[in-house]
Amino acid sequence: MKKGVLGRLVGNTGDPNNLTMVLASSFAARRGEFVRISHKEREEEPQADVLGRIISLTRVNTLYNAGLGSSAANLELMPGAQITGESIAGKIELIGYRDPVTDEVRIPRRPLDPGSRVLPVDYQFLSSFYRFDEQTSIHIGNLVGYERGEDTVPVFLEVNKLVTEHVAILAMTGSGKSYTVGRIIERLMALHNGTVVVFDPHGEYGRALQGGILHFNPNLGATTDPRDQLSIPVIQDTIQRLQTAGAGISVYTPQNPSFRQKYAGKNNELALQFDHFEMDDIAEILPGLTEPQQRVLDVAMRYWRIMDKAEPRDINRLRHLLGDGLDELKQWDQLSKAESEALSNRSAAIASMKLSRVLNEAQTFYSSALAQPTNVYDLVGRPADRRGRLTIIDLQGLSDTAKQIITALIASEILAAASSKTDPSRPTFVVFEEGHNFAPAGQSAVSLRIIKKIAAEGRKFGVGFAIVSQRPSKLDPDVTSQCNTLITMRLRNPDDQRFISKTSDMISSADLEELPSLSTGEALIVGRSITAPLLVKIGPKTLVHGGESPEVLKVWGRFGA
Repeated sequence: MKKGVLGRLVGNTGDPNNLTMVLASSFAARRGEFVRISHKEREEEPQADVLGRIISLTRVNTLYNAGLGSSAANLELMPGAQITGESIAGKIELIGYRDPVTDEVRIPRRPLDPGSRVLPVDYQFLSSFYRFDEQTSIHIGNLVGYERGEDTVPVFLEVNKLVTEHVAILAMTGSGKSYTVGRIIERLMALHNGTVVVFDPHGEYGRALQGGILHFNPNLGATTDPRDQLSIPVIQDTIQRLQTAGAGISVYTPQNPSFRQKYAGKNNELALQFDHFEMDDIAEILPGLTEPQQRVLDVAMRYWRIMDKAEPRDINRLRHLLGDGLDELKQWDQLSKAESEALSNRSAAIASMKLSRVLNEAQTFYSSALAQPTNVYDLVGRPADRRGRLTIIDLQGLSDTAKQIITALIASEILAAASSKTDPSRPTFVVFEEGHNFAPAGQSAVSLRIIKKIAAEGRKFGVGFAIVSQRPSKLDPDVTSQCNTLITMRLRNPDDQRFISKTSDMISSADLEELPSLSTGEALIVGRSITAPLLVKIGPKTLVHGGESPEVLKVWGRFGA
């Protein structure tokens, strides 16, 4: 740890986001490092150390200035000569101080004293400032710059605020966003006995159970973090015990033989009940229906639900009513005159054709050929069921529309079960991978309505979500604005950076400037689940899941070999 004074504050100290310090030497500090400055907010209060972060550095020398032009290349100093006229300054953004009365982290409202000493921080100071309760928090990783050795500073996220108040995880491809999600969800399940449901559009998370057996990360022996060395064996053991107890990791898939092969028959085939959809959802699932076609479908759905009282209802029965069974529908004595006139064979045929196309694409709806329909409580559990679980909905290979339909129905059932007055489900954390496909900005999507509903109402019923995306600017802003924790990794696209700036007041301009230069696995975390904005090196995950690029040279091989 650095000793002594790093520098002093100079100039205007009234802007807590733009303080200037003059450094004692060019080696005194580096960009991104934390510093502390003594401050008294009120005359009667004791001195308190304000934590800040160096967000930029400048170093200029009068001998080597831009005005010299090409002459600077020929300028040489005599051996032993002292370099004079050098100015080294830094910009500091204040994170805050702990209020001596409330113990909350606050930004000073009184300007700091010009000339104040800027001092280094150590493990003890940072640990005291970023206090946490390990029993109610997730160790997400370690503070960048303090991620190894004796001065390692662990960073924790408060579980309750993370899960119920929603989180957005945003980064460009290859930055480690799925890896970050993996670390969060396996710890929620194994260390906090939580329920997590992942909508997995590319089958990445299902790799944890590929071949029907658990796959743990083989590279965990190299970790040097003492907390991870203790927690990883516990996570592995807990997952295995949960698996034996009938919980742990389960995978649900469409009714396609390729998934049975992928999971060696250990997958659960989805058998969703189409009649559980609301009519507004069905209108979105089958876009472009004319008014007569919509009316035929409405009548058929109502007849199906009334006449086939016993659940589960076979989807093929609805198909029949729109085809050969249309005469049966026409003879129903509860039809209004307008409904009777709307039951034309042509309208029914077109509605049936569009319905069949959706059903064939999704391959996930219940029919009498299946043993039983999918039960949402099997996915998420009830409060009395004290078994943590990670439920993966593998949607690999389906069309975007089919993925949205399945996601919308399951998410709707999760929220309905959570809000039930008679049979509530366990609190559930839902992960929408490739979130811009499920909650797009300025476009229609079957799943958008329910995601907005969870964003607005889910918290009071214990349903939270993570929206994960490599293109933040393509996400619906109403959804991201509800996310009270933001985990942002490397982002270079200016549109994405502007979107984050517009939709979240938690990120400063200095934070945005950091995003393009973040290394793989580094994240800026801000929001309600963390004490103050922090740059974090994400720790290792235990399971093999999440995105991974193939090693193409190994796959290509050599010709003739």
